[in-house]
Amino acid sequence: MGTIRQDLLKLLKEETLDAKDISQLLSIREKEVYGHLGHIARSIAAEGGRLIINPCKCLACGYLFKERKRFSRPGKCPKCRETRIRPPTYHIR
Repeated sequence: MGTIRQDLLKLLKEETLDAKDISQLLSIREKEVYGHLGHIARSIAAEGGRLIINPCKCLACGYLFKERKRFSRPGKCPKCRETRIRPPTYHIR
């Protein structure tokens, strides 16, 4: 067991997870996960790695949030204004 970020790096290298899964596995709040993801993205980019973000998707109309730069899930869909949105998932390659 290392630091939270070391454990998070190990998890994301092994499988694709969303923030809720990560928070449950590491026993931290979901909001904390987003802060750690920002730091991890910068540190692995410096090493030549890449944090892959599978974008959010509206479950009502299918809108895909391709251009979104934030790690968190949006509140509602800009196309249909629905709030049922699949959260983004993360993986390190």
